[in-house]
Amino acid sequence: MTNVPSDLNSGSVIELIESGAYPRDVVLTIARGFLPLAQEELVAVLAWLTAYPDAEIAEASRASIAELPPRVVLTFASSEESNADYLSRLLLASHDQTVVEALIRNKTIPDSAVLDLARHAEPAIQEVIVINQARILRTPEILDALLENPTLSIDVRRRALETREEFFDKKARLLRVELPPDLPIEPDLVDAPLDEIADLLEKAEEPEFQQTSAPELNSEDKKDEKKVAEWVKILNMSVAQKVVIAFRGDKSVRMLLVRERNRLVAGSVMRNPRMSEQEAEIIAGMRNVDEEVLRLLSLRRDWMTKYPVVLALCRNPKAPIGVVLTLINRLALRDLKSLKDDRGVAEVVRSSARRAYLQKTQK
Repeated sequence: MTNVPSDLNSGSVIELIESGAYPRDVVLTIARGFLPLAQEELVAVLAWLTAYPDAEIAEASRASIAELPPRVVLTFASSEESNADYLSRLLLASHDQTVVEALIRNKTIPDSAVLDLARHAEPAIQEVIVINQARILRTPEILDALLENPTLSIDVRRRALETREEFFDKKARLLRVELPPDLPIEPDLVDAPLDEIADLLEKAEEPEFQQTSAPELNSEDKKDEKKVAEWVKILNMSVAQKVVIAFRGDKSVRMLLVRERNRLVAGSVMRNPRMSEQEAEIIAGMRNVDEEVLRLLSLRRDWMTKYPVVLALCRNPKAPIGVVLTLINRLALRDLKSLKDDRGVAEVVRSSARRAYLQKTQK
């Protein structure tokens, strides 16, 4: 062909076409695949031309792509270095399931392009779209677009509805847990979103987590009729309700439910945004909490910068050994001396404290 310099690349050819530098017959010739470019560059130009406003040119470019070696088109479709606009155009033009699947999996291509495709995709392509859960979770509207597709297959419709139920409808139900009135909830947590505990609420529906038993009130609280009434309400709650009140409840609720035998409930307490450092120190020393609670506490960097919390964990025989052993070297000499002789903790903890004490005293 004439009028096309041999040193051009795909980007510069497209710029020249957009600027009107080439007459229609030259653009048509390019669309038919007659362009002195490497095949990798040629597929980019042809992909861009598939959405050209001139129907004959667009159709010629689609036909040319179909005639290219499949590996070349697939390499272009799979590369995250490819231009997102070119990839999006190829997605809407290609009928090759392998290429389309590669495009849908390509992180460079925007979800909006897949959304557009879902509205009119053929059954084979519908299948590729509905199994790509990463995009659907990111852009749920893709499911809506699929369900609006007039050619949607029975199998894909079933999968789309199952996906909606599993990831969206079910989650929405989980996040609408109703609580009894007049419970001690932190004022700013009354309507706090439950997304942060969505995983706990989902597990709360599983049979293995159905067992629950509210801890006893202390002797002082038993004298308070209001607290006793609140305790009775909590006692009769479902696991899911307890998870929610643990996340939203005030200090009295937190200090009660952190002792729950059900680790979902106790774990939700540890995610309560109003948990204070003072409470963390008290919990670190508790011997009637689940080991998982103490492990979760140890993961909070802000709390683990506080020496009283570290010391309480080291002295607590319920604290996970792996956690305690990483903390011993942070103890002051007087506390190491006490810990190395403490028969209430594990022998491995005493031994480690003894070594740390000797190292510090022999310096």
